[in-house]
Amino acid sequence: MVTKLDREIGYFEATRDQLLGKAKGKFALIKGDKLIDIFENQLDALKAGYEKFGNEPFLVKQVLEVDTPQNFTSYQLAV
Repeated sequence: MVTKLDREIGYFEATRDQLLGKAKGKFALIKGDKLIDIFENQLDALKAGYEKFGNEPFLVKQVLEVDTPQNFTSYQLAV
């Protein structure tokens, strides 16, 4: 299954070791196959992504050795 962020996730996985060396624990803003910037916190990365790309898909991901699964619950129902 192809998702809108496959390219960004692929780039992150391919460069994870490099990112760990310079930005462990920080947040990477990625668009396509390009690292846009590194941020100290997730909120700043998201804000920059929305300012730069608007409603287009972009990836903000914390640079960690192992990804921690996160679960979110939505209370909105599809009609």
